Amino acid sequence: MRQKSFLSGLIEQPVPTLLKRGDEAFSTSDYDDAIHFYNRALEQERRSDPSSTEVAFLLHKIGVVLARQGDSFAAMNSFEEALQIRQEKLGPGSEDAAETTAQMTNVLDDIRKQAGVGERQFVRGKSVADDKSVEASLEIGQNLFAWGEYKEAEEVLKQCVDSMNANEKSSDSEKFQALCTLASLDRAQGKYDEAKALYLEALKTAKKMGEESEQVDMSIVNSIAGYAEILRKAGDLWQAEALHKKVRGMLLKANSTNEGDANETDIELQLAVSHTQLGCTVFDLKKYEEALDEHQSALQIRLDKLEFNDALVSESFNYCAETLCAMGHGVKALPLSMHAVDVRKKEFGSSHPAYAHALGVLAQVYNSVGRSHDALPLIENCMKICLTAFQKKNHANIIPNLLIYGDVLSSVGESQKAFDTFKRAEEIHKSNFKPGQKDFQLESCQQKIEKASEAIRRESSQQNAVIGDVSHHNDGLVQSGGQPVIVFTDIGKDVDDVFALVVLACLKRMFILNPLAVIGTLSPQDERARLARIVLDSLGLPDVPVGIGTDGGSKDSVEMHCFDNEQNLLNLPFGSVLISQILKDAAPKSITLLCLANLKDISELIVKQPGLFSEKIKNVVIMGGASYSEANERLEPDETAYNNNCAPAAARMVYLECQKLKIPTTTVSRSAAYDCPFSIDKLNNLHLKCNHLLASEIYEANTKAILHLWNKVNLPVWNPGRGRLPPRCDREWFCNFFRVNIDDKAEPNATDSWLRSANIYLYDALATLNCVDAYQELYFGPKGHVVNGTLHKVIDRIAFKDGLVTEIDGMLHEAFALAMEGAFVKVKVEGSDGDSLDKHAQKSAKENMNGTNGKHINQKDNAY
Repeated sequence: MRQKSFLSGLIEQPVPTLLKRGDEAFSTSDYDDAIHFYNRALEQERRSDPSSTEVAFLLHKIGVVLARQGDSFAAMNSFEEALQIRQEKLGPGSEDAAETTAQMTNVLDDIRKQAGVGERQFVRGKSVADDKSVEASLEIGQNLFAWGEYKEAEEVLKQCVDSMNANEKSSDSEKFQALCTLASLDRAQGKYDEAKALYLEALKTAKKMGEESEQVDMSIVNSIAGYAEILRKAGDLWQAEALHKKVRGMLLKANSTNEGDANETDIELQLAVSHTQLGCTVFDLKKYEEALDEHQSALQIRLDKLEFNDALVSESFNYCAETLCAMGHGVKALPLSMHAVDVRKKEFGSSHPAYAHALGVLAQVYNSVGRSHDALPLIENCMKICLTAFQKKNHANIIPNLLIYGDVLSSVGESQKAFDTFKRAEEIHKSNFKPGQKDFQLESCQQKIEKASEAIRRESSQQNAVIGDVSHHNDGLVQSGGQPVIVFTDIGKDVDDVFALVVLACLKRMFILNPLAVIGTLSPQDERARLARIVLDSLGLPDVPVGIGTDGGSKDSVEMHCFDNEQNLLNLPFGSVLISQILKDAAPKSITLLCLANLKDISELIVKQPGLFSEKIKNVVIMGGASYSEANERLEPDETAYNNNCAPAAARMVYLECQKLKIPTTTVSRSAAYDCPFSIDKLNNLHLKCNHLLASEIYEANTKAILHLWNKVNLPVWNPGRGRLPPRCDREWFCNFFRVNIDDKAEPNATDSWLRSANIYLYDALATLNCVDAYQELYFGPKGHVVNGTLHKVIDRIAFKDGLVTEIDGMLHEAFALAMEGAFVKVKVEGSDGDSLDKHAQKSAKENMNGTNGKHINQKDNAY
C-alpha cells in the first residue's frame, strides 16, 4: 500500500478532481492509487470540517477499497468512523448509515468465512455440534473480541465453554484457549471477579494438560500471567508483582532450555510481554525506576525480533514514555511518545483504544513540559475515543485518562472543569472497585480534587496565578549555552531542511548553538511551522519556540505531510510577535539570524522593527547566493538562487540594509553544496541503525522523491507529466546531478544498485554549520568582501570535504541517538540528581507569561 511521508510535498488538487481520480483508479482495480487520492481529498475535507458528511463519504469509500485489498482491520476502522459521523449527522436510520453498516457486516462475514464458518447466524446462537465447529466458533469468538464486539464475543465463547464441559472428549487445549479468552474479555469489561474465576479454571486445565517433565508448560505460564493481570487491574499489586516475577522466572528457564531451537523467538517475545506486565505492575506501585528497567528490557527484545514500526514495539515506547514522564523526564519521554502515537494510528486506526492510550500519554508528556494548550486537544480526542469504544459508560479504564484530562485543565486555568473531571474519576472508581481495592488510585483522585478546590478558592478571592503555557506565547526561551540563533525555514519542500534541524538539535545539545526560535515561512507557512514543531519535538526539543512566518512571496497552496501526531491541533504564535519578544529581551549584538529560506521575514523585521534589528542582530547567515558588484561596490543577491527568487525584492533589501547597518553576512551558495555530496547509502545506514521514525521518514521521502524525478526525466519534453521541469533536465542531467551511472539500455525503472550510489546535497545543513566560526574556519573556504568597513563572506566551495561529510554524518547519528536515549539509558527519578530540562522549560514558560524572563545569554557564554 502506498505510504505517505510527512516530508513529501505535492501540489494540492480540488476535492472533486481527487475524488474523480480515485474513482477511476478503483474502477481499474488500482487500489493503492485509489486510496492515495481518497486520502488526499479526505485531508482537505477534514481541514474544513472534521465531522462533515463529506468526510464520512470519503471514509466509507476508503473502507470499501481497504476491504477489497483484504485489509479488514483498517477497513473496519474507516467504516466505524464513517458510521459514527453519519449517525450523528443523518440519524441512525438514515440510508447512508445503513449502507455503512451493511459494509461492516460484510467485512465481519468475510472474517468468519476465513475462520471456517460461512453463516453469520452461527455466531448468534446455533449449537456447537462437533469438535470442528467448536474450533471454528472459538476462533470467531477470539476475532469478535479483537474487534471490540464484546457482547457477541461473550455469547460465542460461553457457548464454546459450555459445549466443551458437556463433551468429555473435547480438547483441553481448546478449552484452555476459550477460558483464557473469556477471562481476558471479562477483564477488558471490568468484571474482575468473573475473570479471576475463569483464570483459575484455566490454570487447572493447564495443569491437567501438562505431563511430568522438566520442560516449562507454557499453558501454565500464560494462566498465571493472566491471573496476575487480573490482580493488577483489581488493585492487588503486591500479589500481582509476585506472580509476574514467578512468570518471568519460568520464561527465563524455558528460554535457556530451548536455546537455539525454533521456539526460542516465541519464548523471548513472551518474555517481553512478561517484562511489560511486570513493568506496569511496579509502575502502579510507584517503583518507577524498576518499571522503566522492565519496559526497556521488553523494548530491546522486541526491537531485536520485530520491525521497528511493529505495534508491540510501539507499546514498549509508549510505556517507556509514560514511565519517564512520571519520573519527571518529560523531555526524554516526548520523542518516544510521538513514535508510539504515529505507529499506533497506522496499525490500529484512529478509533481504537490502543491509539487513545498513546494519545493520553502524549498529552501527559506535553503537559509535563509546559505545553498544556497542545496537550488539551489530544486528551479530549483520547476521551472521545474511549467513551465510544467502551460499552460500559463508567468503565474503569477511563479513570487514568480522566486524571490526565483534569491535570491538563488545571494547567490551562480551567479549575472548575478540572474539579468536575476529578470528581467524575472518583465516582467511577467507587462504582468499579470495592473498598480497599486500588486505594492508591482513589487517593490520587482525592488529592487532585483537593488541589482543584484550592485553585477555585484562590480564583474566587481574586488571587489567580497565571498559568504559563508555551504553545501560545514565547514558548520556552531556555537559558542555555551556545550562540543564540533564530532560524527561518521552508521545511516540507524537501528533506534538506529537516537535516538542518537535526544538525541544529545536535549543536544545541553540544551547547554550541542556542536556538531561540524557529520560524516556518513560505506558503503554506502555518503547516510548515507545525511541521517544524513536530520535528523539533521528535528530536527532544520541546522548549524551542516555533512561530508562523510570512508566505515568502508565494501564494501557491502546497499539500504538506508530517508525523501523524495530530499536528493540525497545535497552536502556534505568529513569527513576527515571537521575534519581537525575543529581540526585546536580547543583549545588544547577540543574535544570529539563520535564513534557510526566502528573506521576506527578515525584510519585514527590518521595516517594522528597524531599531531592534540594528541593535540586537550580531550577524546574518543566508542559504542562497550572492556576488560582489564592482560597479556598485557592494554585495548583491544572486536572484537565480531559489530562496532569493521567491522574494527578490526582499533579498535585495536585506543585503542592502545589512551592509548599510554594518551587520556582517555569510552567504552559502548552492555550488558549495555541490562540492560536498552526501551519499544516499549514508541515509540508508541512518535509517537502519537509528531507532527513530524521523530517520526512516527521511530515507523513504528522499527515495520516493528521486524515483519520482527519475520517472519525470524519462518522459518526452512535451509530456505534461514533467510538470515545470525544464527541457535541460533529462537522463544525462539526472546522472550528472546525482552522480550515478545508469545503463542507457536499461529500463526507466530505477534499480536499488544505482539508487544507493546516488548523492544528495545538504544545502541547509551546511548553512547551519556556518553559524559556528570554528566549523567555518575548519571546513569552508569563504571569500571576504569588505563593505562599509564590515566583512561579508561568500562560501562557494568546501575546503575539507571528506571531513565535513563525516562530521555531518556523525551529528545526524548523535542527534537521533540522544533523542531516543530515554528508551535505552537508565535514568533516575527527577529530583534525585538535580534539575532537568523539564523544570527549566516549565519555569521559563511561566516567566514568559508573567514578563519576568531575563536577558538572553551573551556571546561570552558560547562554547567557541
